[in-house]
Order: sequence, then C-alpha cells, then structure tokens
Amino acid sequence: MSDVFVSYASEDRDQARRVVNLLVDHGWSVWWDRTIPAGGEWAPELDHALARTRAVIVLWSSHSRASTWVRHEATIGMEKGALISILIDRTAIPHEFSAHQASDLSTWDGSPKFAEAEALLAGLTNLVPPSRLKEVRPGYDPAFLSKRVVVGLPAVTGPAVVLRYLHFTVVIHPGRRLAHYVAYNIAGKELTPVPFEVRQEWTADPLVPRSTQITVALTTRSEYHRGHLVSPMTVCWGQPDTAAASARHAMFLPNVSPQHGDVNTGSWFELEKWERRLATKHSRAIGLSGPVFSRDDTAFRGEMELEDGVVALDSFRLPRHYWKVIAVADRGSGLRVATYIVANVSRDTTGSAPTRASLAELQMATGLRFPEAFHTAKPLPDLEMSGQRLARKAR
Repeated sequence: MSDVFVSYASEDRDQARRVVNLLVDHGWSVWWDRTIPAGGEWAPELDHALARTRAVIVLWSSHSRASTWVRHEATIGMEKGALISILIDRTAIPHEFSAHQASDLSTWDGSPKFAEAEALLAGLTNLVPPSRLKEVRPGYDPAFLSKRVVVGLPAVTGPAVVLRYLHFTVVIHPGRRLAHYVAYNIAGKELTPVPFEVRQEWTADPLVPRSTQITVALTTRSEYHRGHLVSPMTVCWGQPDTAAASARHAMFLPNVSPQHGDVNTGSWFELEKWERRLATKHSRAIGLSGPVFSRDDTAFRGEMELEDGVVALDSFRLPRHYWKVIAVADRGSGLRVATYIVANVSRDTTGSAPTRASLAELQMATGLRFPEAFHTAKPLPDLEMSGQRLARKAR
C-alpha cells in the first residue's frame, strides 16, 4: 500500500517527478506509473494501486484535462474522500473536481520554499500522515560515536516537543517557540559542500504546527540574525541525496534561534568551524547546542497570530546566552567533551567571546540534565580562535 498515488498526463512527466521527489523527501511513499514493472499489464496494475493507496494527487494541465485515465483516477480519489488537485499550468480544474483541496504549482520551480508547496505538504499531512517518516527523519543517533559509547539526549525542564530530522534532533520548547537544544551527528570524513540549490531561505517545517515555529518576520530589520543551532554545513554529509536532504532540514524554522549579528557571524561561526575540524580529525563527533532560557529574557516583537486567529502575546523573548557541547571518542581514552557558553551580544561588549564552562555550570544555567556519559568524560583541548587559545573561565 502506498500513501499517495500521483496521477498525471505523460506530457507532464517532468512536473510529476518534481512533485514525487518533494513527497518522498518528506516521508511519503508514492506510487506513479514509473513503478509499473517492465512487461506488466498497465490497466490492472493502475487499478490495483488505486485501490490500495491512501490518497490521490492529480496534476491538472491542458493535457491531463483531456485524459480519460486521469479523470478516472481523480474520480477514484474523490470517492475515497482523499483527492488533492494540483494546477501545473493555467488550465482550470474540471468542474466536477473543483470542490476539493487544490494547490497552484503552475509557477513552481521545485523549491520547497514555495508557499503553495508548503501548503500542499501541510494539507497532505492532515489527510494522510507520511508513513516513511522514521526513514527520512531518523533523528540523532546516540550510538553514533561507538556502540560502546552511547550518548543519549539531555532531559529538559518544562514542556518539550521532539522533532526528528536527518542526522539531528530538535527538542522544542513550545511556549518559547524555540529549541531547548539541537543534538546532531557529524561524520567528519564524509562532509560535503552544501548544494547551491539547498542554500535557500528559512522555511517552515510543513509537518509541524506553525504555532510551535517562530516566523521569519520576527527578526526582520533588527540587529538579530536567524541563527542556525546546527549549521547545514555541519550535517551535510553522506551520499549526495542524503547530504542535501539533511542540509534542507537544517533550514527549517525549528532550527532557528535569534542571535546577535556579531555572534552569528563571529564567535558562533568560529565554534561551528571548530566542531567540523574536530569531526574531521576524529572521523566522527556529536554536538549539542541551544539557548539559555531565563524568566527575565527581554520581550522582542512578542505578538504572533497562530492557527484559527489566536494571538500569542509576549511569548517571543531573546535568549541572553547560547551554549554548545562537542564530544568525540578517542581510542583508549573514551569520550572527550568541550562545553562553551556565548553571550548573545555585540562583539564590542566585554565577554562576547566563547567562554569555557563546566557541565555543572551549564546544567545550572539551562535546567538541562545531561547523561552520565558527559559527566565522566575527559575534557577536550580549548578552542583556538583567531590564533589565540581561549583561557578557561568559569561562569
């Protein structure tokens, strides 16, 4: 059984492939006529697939409107109560199918940033949740460093939502609409440049309620950047398709946090480069990073309209610090860890450089509880930044 049956005219195969790739990339299993085995009987195979699919997506064009087969497949989807129409040119949807959910992808270039593509994925999620989510979004692997060195996720204080992606996991604080932290795996020997087409703007995760994600407008025209908690460059590793998918996931809004521009392009960027060098040197590394939440964090453009017109007041606040933990496994010496805290201030402010902190200090500041493996680990050498070795300095 497939999640989705994609119906289209043969002349529209290129557009169909874009839609199929989008759906597969986000966890749906898709049946389209390229899956008919060589020598198979076409009509029986189609009817069998239609009977077993959970939803039918029809690509409407001047070609498909004239296709008896496409209309037949659309009728089956309508009878199932699971029909979604997609316009791929300026042709109108046939009247008998116009009352069902539709998306206009007539000017879509294949980017998931496109608003109508986001709406399609969100609508399809409500109708048919993706069945392959664990395959395309397996999340952080606690045994990534070694089967003998299993490093689990920290416990949080307060509400949390766990979001799994490719090579990393985001643990969201739904009230703050920011992550408690992001935990990620880095295969340093397999790192690859982020593909140009993936270097897109931030986009909402279509499989996650918008009420748990900040909006891009919240940091527009301010001194704060939409900073990555884990950089796309850090999780862009593996086979080309896998690396590109992970980099795309790192551009979803749950991975964003408001960082002062000097932090995002300065001390935080230096930390990101350092962790990739460590991962390359040791072949593998794991990282965790997140904001330090405080009750007295400054409110910042806090009004946001959520689903059904509900307005959340004063719920977006600026973290005053960020933290990062890097861990590697050395042969013979076990787990080795470094922990840093960065003030979310301009570089002209005293104390803006990354500061080495103990795990106990980090736990006290964040309310997190790190697994025992971190507490028994040996320290990593200090970060080297701009040719200067940073002194250990407790906070």
